[in-house]
Amino acid sequence: MEYLLGMDAGGTKTVCAVADSSGNVLGTGRAGCGNFQSTGRKAAQEEIRRSIEEAVRAAGIRPEGIAVAFYGISGADRAKDFATVREMLEPINPARRMYVENDTIIALRAGTVDGVGVGLISGTGTNAVGLNRQGKRKQVGGWGSPFLGDYGSAHDIAATGLWKAQRGHDGRGEKTILYDLFLEALGLEELVDICEWNFFDSYRPFDVATLAPVVFDAARQGDSVAVGILAKAGRSIGRAALAVLRDLFGPEENIPVVLGGSVFQKGNHPAMIEPLKGLVAQEYPGATFVMLDMDPVLGALFYAFDKFYGEVREPILAKARECYECFQERARG
Repeated sequence: MEYLLGMDAGGTKTVCAVADSSGNVLGTGRAGCGNFQSTGRKAAQEEIRRSIEEAVRAAGIRPEGIAVAFYGISGADRAKDFATVREMLEPINPARRMYVENDTIIALRAGTVDGVGVGLISGTGTNAVGLNRQGKRKQVGGWGSPFLGDYGSAHDIAATGLWKAQRGHDGRGEKTILYDLFLEALGLEELVDICEWNFFDSYRPFDVATLAPVVFDAARQGDSVAVGILAKAGRSIGRAALAVLRDLFGPEENIPVVLGGSVFQKGNHPAMIEPLKGLVAQEYPGATFVMLDMDPVLGALFYAFDKFYGEVREPILAKARECYECFQERARG
């Protein structure tokens, strides 16, 4: 029996799954951030290595039995990034054949029959990647910086919420319940006290992206400012989707557009989703939107099977998904 490995290394966590060639998922491993842009090469490599070793140990196999590994790595965007990621992976990769892609591509594969379409990620960061039947690939965004036009992520939503909350409180903007919700979430008496966290002698860095659920909570309570923030985020990602679609597909084609990442999958608010859909539908009325309902690591595992067999084998992929979900249920229980 030969084995296959799939990985989803994101900005928050890294998940690895090992299966046999019949589609039985035998083990999984979890670790921290696998994006070298966020934590540095050594730290990211260590988390990736840890997830591989945990998955192999849980599977009860010898690592040299792994025939194919497919890695979906956050931060693999530019050619320079791919070179860096390969350098990180080569010393720790156990498989005889290794494939590396951006993590958005594995989300696209997880949500489609064959990986053709457009994948949109809104999580810690944001990204838009497409692949057509001729093998042409197009990426828009994913650079990890609002200075380069990346909007619509958890970081963007929360940061916008913070300044709108403060402006609404001091009279420069519309009143919003975001102010009180942020105070509660941060344990502050005044929002301006965040400034102290950046003082040289009391530096307290915090992950702004973790506050995105506060904006979703306010939107669910009908706060117009929060709803507006989510709508703007949706339109921003919609514009990225259109840039990908225009380069890869004709407006008459029926293209699957897969929505993945924690903001889409956990937030899943119509105030963000509907503006995105509406913008895309103006030019691509046949586009179908798929909310990813599985862990993206399965997309990496599906690709590993595709590479191993040289074709898509749906029964094996269906078995792998069912087995993985059962495996996860047992782990949670």
